[in-house]
Amino acid sequence: MGQSTIVGIGGDPVLGLTFRDVVELFEKDPATTHLVLIGEIGGSDEERAAEVLARGSRLKAVAFISGRTAPEGKRMGHAGAIISGNRGTAKSKEEAFQKAGVAVAETTDDIVGMLT
Repeated sequence: MGQSTIVGIGGDPVLGLTFRDVVELFEKDPATTHLVLIGEIGGSDEERAAEVLARGSRLKAVAFISGRTAPEGKRMGHAGAIISGNRGTAKSKEEAFQKAGVAVAETTDDIVGMLT
């Protein structure tokens, strides 16, 4: 199993592509068959990507959200890790992916096995 494309998406003030943009691009690429989305707490970009996948996707997708063990209410590392209301939490992102039919890995080690 190999990777054809890897996209790093930051949550800083200057953002080139969003998770949603990337999902839509991969959905149009006939050479792409599998998709791994690795997100983190803060922001709602992963939830917006899950909305696209919920419309129906031909891609076998797996998601992983880091920061699951971060203490609630504590600012973590950088601006992208700020949680707003009930969106942006590890739980809300995992639930959005599950609702979209995307498997959610508990650990990064689980990802490859979930893609096969």
